[in-house]
Amino acid sequence: MYVWPCAVVLAQYLWFHRRSLPGKAILEIGAGVSLPGILAAKCGAEVILSDSSELPHCLEVCRQSCQMNNLPHLQVVGLTWGHISWDLLALPPQDIILASDVFFEPEDFEDILATIYFLMHKNPKVQLWSTYQVRRQVWMTLTFYM
Repeated sequence: MYVWPCAVVLAQYLWFHRRSLPGKAILEIGAGVSLPGILAAKCGAEVILSDSSELPHCLEVCRQSCQMNNLPHLQVVGLTWGHISWDLLALPPQDIILASDVFFEPEDFEDILATIYFLMHKNPKVQLWSTYQVRRQVWMTLTFYM
């Protein structure tokens, strides 16, 4: 298992704001090892972890992280960015969406934003807490329209 540096940064941000987390409904997208989501759950948030439904290994990594951190009750769901699935439709409204290093491949950006837009439409007050690392100069020239 590998923890991306952006996950550490987002986890630090969550720790700094830990007093605001108890009782919050939080969804981590592209969770992988799930460091931010695990920390939020340990701080009292109601957390759902998600990763691509097309990558069962990633979902298994989420489950293993839950087991290793004594959080076997956390829900892990398969969500593929840009696809409106039954799992996506069934999600309850969230207070916070965590997105650590999901903006990795530019060809995925539109699908990621479409998924986030759908989730924000369910609850216009939801907050997106995201961290990313600029890896390529081309990212500096991308423009998004919503």
